[in-house]
Amino acid sequence: MSVTMPKRWYRSRRNQIVIIVFIAASIIYYISLSDSLQREQNLDITRRQSVIEYIERRLEQSLRQDKGSGCEIPRLDPFSKEVTQFDKDIPKVMCLGTDWVKCYHSKCRVVPKILSTTKDIVCSYQDIIYESDQKYTIGPPTEVRGDNEYVLTKSDHVKVKCSGKHRDSILPSKWTGHSIGFRSTVHPDLPPPGREDSLNVLILGFDSTAKNGFIRRMPKSYKVLNEILGATILNGYNIVGDGTPAALFPILTGKTELELPDVRKKMKNNRTLDDMPFIFYKLKDEGYRTAYFEDMPWIGTFQYRFNGFKNQPADHYLRAFYLEESNSGKKWWKGSQNKYCVGDTPQYKLMLDITDQFLRLDGKRFAFTFIADITHDDFNMISIADEDTAEYLRRFHDRYREDTLLIVMGDHGPRYAKVRDTLQGKLEERLPLMAIRLPEKLKKIRTEAEKNLKDNAEVLTTPHDIYATVLDVLDLTQFTNTYRVKGADLNRGLSLLEPIPKNRSCSEAGVEAHWCSCLSWQNVTDDDVMFRRTAAALVDFINHLTEEKRSVCAVRSLKSVSWVMRARPNSGVLTFVEARDQDGYVGKFGNKVKQTRENYQLKIAVGPGHGIYEALVTYVITEDRFEINTREISRTNA
Repeated sequence: MSVTMPKRWYRSRRNQIVIIVFIAASIIYYISLSDSLQREQNLDITRRQSVIEYIERRLEQSLRQDKGSGCEIPRLDPFSKEVTQFDKDIPKVMCLGTDWVKCYHSKCRVVPKILSTTKDIVCSYQDIIYESDQKYTIGPPTEVRGDNEYVLTKSDHVKVKCSGKHRDSILPSKWTGHSIGFRSTVHPDLPPPGREDSLNVLILGFDSTAKNGFIRRMPKSYKVLNEILGATILNGYNIVGDGTPAALFPILTGKTELELPDVRKKMKNNRTLDDMPFIFYKLKDEGYRTAYFEDMPWIGTFQYRFNGFKNQPADHYLRAFYLEESNSGKKWWKGSQNKYCVGDTPQYKLMLDITDQFLRLDGKRFAFTFIADITHDDFNMISIADEDTAEYLRRFHDRYREDTLLIVMGDHGPRYAKVRDTLQGKLEERLPLMAIRLPEKLKKIRTEAEKNLKDNAEVLTTPHDIYATVLDVLDLTQFTNTYRVKGADLNRGLSLLEPIPKNRSCSEAGVEAHWCSCLSWQNVTDDDVMFRRTAAALVDFINHLTEEKRSVCAVRSLKSVSWVMRARPNSGVLTFVEARDQDGYVGKFGNKVKQTRENYQLKIAVGPGHGIYEALVTYVITEDRFEINTREISRTNA
């Protein structure tokens, strides 16, 4: 008897051919990617020193190629359909109830509205006392009756429980809440002789806020920055790494995370950030009162991956307050209806209010306020703060413009939103908001500072420059970090009050290729279909402009094309997917993002006569059409 064995699927000649084709296609696909993928030879991302050496080596290699080449800053339309398709309207935050108690500076008392409707009021105040970033305690209760005040001495924040009898009810009324002020026991050191009148600083930051995103979603605030405050918007401000720490470490210390002691939680070494050279510590010695306000402590900049501080870094610090008020973030995670509120006030507005209170205190002042709750999970939420932020900026102009440096900034653009899947979204992530308004006193003393700042708006700049600029404004340049990338002629951090060379490149500024938003212009050959299409589109546009004057303006025709260039982001930006490691030190790369728009520069000659024109033309790939603006056309002969 014969038995027929079943034929194995892989012995089929047809299947073998399919397997071979699949393997060959995979190899070809990998090879096609290899040119655009970042090569990471001898890199062990588990060893910090290996990462440091790798980054330094990459910057040094890049510097050999781009030194002195400058930066072509992408000109991105804030209202391009590529990004506005993700915009949505968000209703205003409505906070319930009325807070019985408010604090102003060191004095807390029942508000007039409650006093007018409720009698026999008794409030119990308990200080929220900071012990470390990981621990706080609630102090013993102190009872205060009626309209008497409670004075803050041990802490800037209190937990309050009140009861009384409402005039329209026989039942007792009760309220529990939290309030913020400034304890009366903070006494800054005397400033060094001759340093009594140095300038104040306010840095107001918004998480995940690109320059273009701010223009789109905060139009009133942007208008106040531009038209009332006359702030300088840095169009070439580029991030230097992944996430908030990559922005705030350079701004507040002049160094990157990798140049500072390793205090990551996973190292389990119990080291804290207290030994790092934060600007708060320098300013304490200069007689400044300091504040660091951040509103989401469960994902705090210096606590999420790091061990945080053992002692609060600034005189006034909100971490203990928000941990208590939010129940260590549980209010947020449980999706509470009032998660954007602290009592009867939107949290972002509380941050603005407490910042304004701080600026009204005596003495020299430095404040860094960082608002995250309305931008971190959904950037569209920022629009609810537009009116209040605009009003705050108007008040700043009226009260503080004489002696206070104002910086309004984003740490980076959107990192996880859908908009980041587009090329413009990727570039916006790398181009956060940075607006600077110099104090009037400084402009009178250093007459060239404002001009230099405005000139530097179109040059590549980074967080390292912000640190150098703040020190320059405060006349503390002895603390400037003079680090240079190996082979560079310029310091990595440069003051914006002095001219920054226009030929500064990303490598010289310490920006790795996959974070660099600068464009390169590639020559388009005459056998490329876009060589003639762009020229024809420009001629058609010129003829359209003169249509109404056809009786005196002849129809132009194309005589010649001198050159056409196509703008290209570097391959690192196009292929960057996300951080390869938890700390965001090293990039992970994949397929190139699909472009929906291309920019071209070209030079043409038209007849009759011999008119020479240069122009920037945008080709909308997804719609197969061109966009041209009259401001971007130049006639280069008479």
